[in-house]
Amino acid sequence: MHHGTISVSDNSPDGSIFTITLPATSQEPTPALPKGRELSSHGVCSHDALPAILIVDDNQDMLSFISSCMKEDYQVHTASDGAAALDVLQRERTDLIVSDVMMPGIDGFELCRRVKTDITLSHIPVILLTARTTDVSRIEGLQLGADDYLTKPFNIEVLRLRVKKFIDWEQHNHQQFRQKMNIEPSEMTITPLDEQFIKHAIALVEQNIGDTDFSVETMAAEVGMARTTLYKKLMAITGLGPAEFIRTIRVKRGRALLEASQMQITEIAYAVGFTTVKSFTMNFKAEYGMTPSEFRQKQSDNEN
Repeated sequence: MHHGTISVSDNSPDGSIFTITLPATSQEPTPALPKGRELSSHGVCSHDALPAILIVDDNQDMLSFISSCMKEDYQVHTASDGAAALDVLQRERTDLIVSDVMMPGIDGFELCRRVKTDITLSHIPVILLTARTTDVSRIEGLQLGADDYLTKPFNIEVLRLRVKKFIDWEQHNHQQFRQKMNIEPSEMTITPLDEQFIKHAIALVEQNIGDTDFSVETMAAEVGMARTTLYKKLMAITGLGPAEFIRTIRVKRGRALLEASQMQITEIAYAVGFTTVKSFTMNFKAEYGMTPSEFRQKQSDNEN
């Protein structure tokens, strides 16, 4: 399609060289992708890589309007009432909910209450939209766990900024969990349920830090979740799947021991649950950009 050529040649003694040639005259600069977008193998934006939002409104015109304003930057799911929204939440990955309040059946308030009291959904931010202008209505929504509240009529750019704020906050938390040695669960969660969940998950790994048999299956059983549910929950809050979550905490504990103890690196590797020193070294370097021995040497140099 781009009138180019592709060829392959041997790269003795190992591998191959693939050469792709594209005529400059037929190419236009690739536009910068919005934050959070990724390219598929065909060079187009991967829709599944976008943050996913669920828009709930019984007014079809409003539903279509909000959806059209969001679909460029987000994967958009829609529902015409609270019952349909709950069904979507069971089937689709959702990073944020924008819901009208006044709807037949399960309204926005009840939808918000159900989301915030369900441990499998409670991490999802909820923005409520309402024509009610009284403080009583606003307070009711916030007491039910709504994370933000906009009064109709609203400026669509304000809504877009509110949505972006929550998505950016989530991505920031994912980075913080990796980078900070110690992070308080309250710093990265929005409901008491989520805070308790993360505290429990971290405590489980800490309590079994030296047990090489402590697995994702064991963790899922301890927190009372199916493995797939545990994966979705941890990914949403920390950006890590269960296996990576366990491994990251092991590496962090290993770093703490390198800093505060005189234990040998081999001893530390086994103490934090790695089956081999090589595995500990590989994961430590992936996390901190240096091997445990290099890290310890750097600490020694800084002290001197």
